[in-house]
Amino acid sequence: MGQTAVMNILGKYASYEDLGRLEYGRILWANPVSRERLIRHWSSPAHPHHERFAEHRALVEQVLAPGKDDASLDADLRAQGHSLRAVVREIPPVLGDF
Repeated sequence: MGQTAVMNILGKYASYEDLGRLEYGRILWANPVSRERLIRHWSSPAHPHHERFAEHRALVEQVLAPGKDDASLDADLRAQGHSLRAVVREIPPVLGDF
């Protein structure tokens, strides 16, 4: 799916920060070593968003995992009461010593 299609799914107020968080998160998530580092980083009590990550971890992992196209993923998330746009905003930033 192209960048324009993803931006349409993310909504008319989507930002390039959201798109970057999704795309770069998926690139890092595809590598098992990077994935473990991300989980360790985001789960660390030193990370300012670790509690939020713990609360939304399953959704974040669902969005970053390979498989479905973004339109199908958004439809599945909406059936669960969420949206791709909302879940992308729950992907924590990578801060400090990653």
